[in-house]
Amino acid sequence: MSQSPLVTRVIGTLAALTGIVLLIGLGIDHAASWLGYRPMTFCTLLPSVIAVAYGVGVLITCIGVIMWVVSLGRSSSGPGLAIGGMLLFALPVVLPRYLGVTCLS
Repeated sequence: MSQSPLVTRVIGTLAALTGIVLLIGLGIDHAASWLGYRPMTFCTLLPSVIAVAYGVGVLITCIGVIMWVVSLGRSSSGPGLAIGGMLLFALPVVLPRYLGVTCLS
């Protein structure tokens, strides 16, 4: 069974939105450092993005598990949503490491 294109589109759009917000913050930080200002946009945005991604990721994961259980394991969209939700709330935690950004709190 193949997944619904809507599931893939929703998870992909949310992950892209999370990444774009963080990359915009990183770009503003680079521009600020070139102009002689202290870069702090990325580290300011990060806690908010993590909180939103956690909330949405947990919600999507719960919906996916409920879909899978209600369909008695026959739904292919349910596990896709559950795995996508878990990856969504892991993205903002892992992305700063790949970008080489350290935020000291």
